Amino acid sequence: MITLSFSPLLLSKICSVSVMSILRRIPLKEISVAASTVWSDKATASKVALDADEIISRTYKRKFAFFTGKSSKCLVSGLFYILGFRYDAVVKQRALADKMGTSDVTIRASYKQWLETFPDLFLDVLGKLAQNAAFRCYVLSELKLKQNLSMTASSAALSN
Repeated sequence: MITLSFSPLLLSKICSVSVMSILRRIPLKEISVAASTVWSDKATASKVALDADEIISRTYKRKFAFFTGKSSKCLVSGLFYILGFRYDAVVKQRALADKMGTSDVTIRASYKQWLETFPDLFLDVLGKLAQNAAFRCYVLSELKLKQNLSMTASSAALSN
């Protein structure tokens, strides 16, 4: 038998009838259960779940098309990977994939999409990634290249 315990703030959000992610297919309760599965530390799991719910709500309002065609597992697992860096509770992609019921390839694709589409929401994480030699070249150079390509395409469209 698994017993889950939540902080009072998280519990009040879960129990509230109106508190559900904008995306009805990803309710806060599911995010909380998934976070508790990934992180054994209840405080970290609670912080990650609340932050993930807030980010999903904010990003849906900004660019709802980002969510089109993506499974909730894909979205949440990539976001969890990023938030692991934010809260200094990084979980390896393979371990996260096993706990979330997805693949490490899916997690890599998902977290890169989050960082590329909403870099302003993850400036703290990007700073941590920039300090890590293993991620510096792999993640940040790709982001910069894609950002430069999109700026070039925007400039070309404006000049026509």
